[in-house]
Amino acid sequence: MNIHQWKQQIKNFNASFEKHPEVRGQWNKNTLANLFRFKKENSIWNLEWKYYKEKEKAMVLVGSSDCLTKDVKYLKELDEIFCIICANSSLKFLLRHGIKPDYVIALDSDDIDIPQHLDIKRDDITLLASTALCGKALDNWKGPIYFMPYYSIDKELRLKVRRILGKTVRGGGNSITQALFVASIIFGSKTVMFVANEYCFDERKTYYADKKAAKQEPLKVLTSCIDILGRQRWTLPSLYNYALWTEKICADLSPPGFFIDTSFGLLGKDTNAIHVMKLPGAIEKIKNAFKIKNRLNSAKTEEQKLMILDEVTVKHEPSQVYRYNLQEHREQLLQLARS
Repeated sequence: MNIHQWKQQIKNFNASFEKHPEVRGQWNKNTLANLFRFKKENSIWNLEWKYYKEKEKAMVLVGSSDCLTKDVKYLKELDEIFCIICANSSLKFLLRHGIKPDYVIALDSDDIDIPQHLDIKRDDITLLASTALCGKALDNWKGPIYFMPYYSIDKELRLKVRRILGKTVRGGGNSITQALFVASIIFGSKTVMFVANEYCFDERKTYYADKKAAKQEPLKVLTSCIDILGRQRWTLPSLYNYALWTEKICADLSPPGFFIDTSFGLLGKDTNAIHVMKLPGAIEKIKNAFKIKNRLNSAKTEEQKLMILDEVTVKHEPSQVYRYNLQEHREQLLQLARS
């Protein structure tokens, strides 16, 4: 997707949004009701560069697609170099399986499902909330809250919010696209791994991994698609847009950003910026990379650094980058599909 197609995608999305004044009205209403909650100290911009350089961590963005049911067990292998940001719809599922995310991200003004997703009795998880989140969910949240100044509200209200919380956080459309923006642009992390972000599904009943999640909306406009493994699947226009937008962001940030998808859905089809691998292998790859980084940081001379780099550099092997080794990469994916 080139830059002109990208701009047209954004334009079309915004034009579609403008056709739903009741949603925008709800966002205005909630933002206005939340004004008393906003303070400079709980602006998300206070977290800018939190995980950059010396404090660097690998961001794990956990969605709620069906593959989470088989991958959740591997998240227990994460250690202190990882930081989990999950969608609100996967929060309770993770907690039931003994996984505590560092952050949960919630965007919608929905006053029925979002409060149920966030209704947990613990104070050790940080909520990243849009300014349009419904008050009921915010009232019940026990842990820290940072607010994201959100888009598509009336200009006068937007200026009020900006004066308190700072510049607007670009809207990503869904939780994980928004989390990608937060992880890369605000937190400053250069390593991001996607978990349970398929953006497609086999059938209507398997859209969410968590069958107990409050929101199981009927899927109306279904579109046929082919996933990264060549399987015939289904998607929604909105999900397809989110996948395109995510790939565009990753392409723009690579390098120095390094992005891995473990979902085997739509991500990784249209750009070589997203590497596709199974979750256990991705975790091990990131752990090894951080070990090498620590060794380089501990090296006292340039000669020692060069020796470490020479030791870890793969020699006489073809590149794993898609554009240089398409045939080998295709064979690897086919083997995964058969396994």
